Amino acid sequence: MRKVLLTLEIKGLEYELDPATPLNPPEGFRRISPLGKIPGYVDDALEISDSSVICQYLEDRYPEPALYPRDPALRARARWFEEYADTKLLEVLGPPLFFERVVKPRFLKQPTDEDRVAANIANGIPPALDYLETVVPETGWLVDGTFSIADLSIPSFFANARMAGYEVDAQRWPRLAAYLARAWAHPAWGKRLAAEAAMG
Repeated sequence: MRKVLLTLEIKGLEYELDPATPLNPPEGFRRISPLGKIPGYVDDALEISDSSVICQYLEDRYPEPALYPRDPALRARARWFEEYADTKLLEVLGPPLFFERVVKPRFLKQPTDEDRVAANIANGIPPALDYLETVVPETGWLVDGTFSIADLSIPSFFANARMAGYEVDAQRWPRLAAYLARAWAHPAWGKRLAAEAAMG
């Protein structure tokens, strides 16, 4: 969801946010999102769901400022990082971390399984971060030095991880930690994170 909001904001598009959760979706949401995925998106042309599909649609319909490279190889590289975030980072930073430490206690009134969290921090998260440490640049952005959808996708899951009390170890993964700091210092990220903080 955050990736879609960032895309809308970077492109200067007005939008109306109608909060929904997969735990208690509003009436009619399944029509927009048959798989129950958050977010759904509605405009005068269509109704769609899945954040990557929505962002690609917004890029196609409102191409400036661009968030996907024009060069096919670079575009594929940006999409790869988007997919890595949506698949691998979701796997290790989602259910066994964010869900356990944020969703369960805050929304479900259930205790966190800290044994599950600890096992994930020890064994699940490190290989994913080891890979990212080898591909993030020392300076600039993930794809050809240009801010792109990749720089919305990868940091988003780490922003959730921070909410769950997990910080990237800058001694073990210095390039990744520095990259995330750069991303969150970007004006679009700063505005979005400030808005989230204001919401509590």
